[in-house]
Amino acid sequence: MPIPEHVVICGGGVIGATIAYELAKRGVAATIIEADGVASGASGAAAGIVTPPLPWATDDPLYSLRRLGFDMHAELAQALPAEAGVDYGYETSPRVLLADSADEERDGRAVADRLAAAGVDGRWLDAAGVLAASGWIDRATRGGVVVDSPAQLDPYRYTLALVTAAERRGAVVRSGKVSGVVRDGDRVVGVRVGERVIEGDAVVIAMGPWSAEAAAWIGVPVPVEPLKGQIVRVRPSRPLRPFSFGHGGDYVVTKPDGLVFLGTTEEHAGFDREPTAAARDQIVAFARRFTSAFDDAELVAQTACLRPLSADGLPFIGAVPDFAGCYVATGHGRQGILMAPPTGRALVELMLDGASTCLDLVPFDPARVLRAS
Repeated sequence: MPIPEHVVICGGGVIGATIAYELAKRGVAATIIEADGVASGASGAAAGIVTPPLPWATDDPLYSLRRLGFDMHAELAQALPAEAGVDYGYETSPRVLLADSADEERDGRAVADRLAAAGVDGRWLDAAGVLAASGWIDRATRGGVVVDSPAQLDPYRYTLALVTAAERRGAVVRSGKVSGVVRDGDRVVGVRVGERVIEGDAVVIAMGPWSAEAAAWIGVPVPVEPLKGQIVRVRPSRPLRPFSFGHGGDYVVTKPDGLVFLGTTEEHAGFDREPTAAARDQIVAFARRFTSAFDDAELVAQTACLRPLSADGLPFIGAVPDFAGCYVATGHGRQGILMAPPTGRALVELMLDGASTCLDLVPFDPARVLRAS
């Protein structure tokens, strides 16, 4: 298949932005089509947590994607802010995974032992140790596993940095809603935006949960649904030492500007993006369960976003079968920020080189939905 000269990317979230950035580095023209604004969805509202996978989870198809994502973020932080002129606050800070029962403590101690045996910076601290390390997590009942390597960033500014760096190399961002893919036989030749056709010899569907709409355009199901997640941003009455904690699927993350992000929910609520009082109360109650730091904190903002959740829990990254030049990149669930760098690089390698060398894309092949049926 000929190497594409102009790629049209449907979606201006972190996945689409990363693909445009990787294409621009390879000297290939890219146009991002975005209905609202760059990072206007989940990419801009996320907490921006970047955490490596457990080192023994190598049989999980997502392991390589997560591991490469974590490593690539560290590399990008050395170059991307200068390339784009946008500082997105990438930094490492300790995180503790709290235990709140005897069973959780037993499991946490086992995880700490396995991390230590694997040469990873993980250690078990009792409740007093957690308080001493953090300075403010004062209601932990049993302690937790502390890891020093997790990182975080501002996801909106990170996505903006990717787009800006791509634009400096010739990429273009256009406003509009994609309503279809234009074919010439079995090959893509562009996308339809209103009454216009934006021509391209390759097209990437990267519209988050809205990617499901593309099934009617490309002839292949894209089984993703919106997973609503709400986050509460608060400002404590006193500055907190940089630290974060998690329990179950919930988290508390301090930010460099003094705000603290409390999250999150997992709601199957369709495309409803309205914050709710019930979610706010649930999230704040979770945070206060483990620390008094938010007893008198100022509520600054509450956000709700829609992450693209695939039916089988694995993202779609790859070529659409029997439709030359058409690709899909979506379905990353709650870890789109973490997994975006390898997704963009692997897909661009597939488009330009015929195969990815940085990542095995077989588990993420969009054609798997056809094989399953």
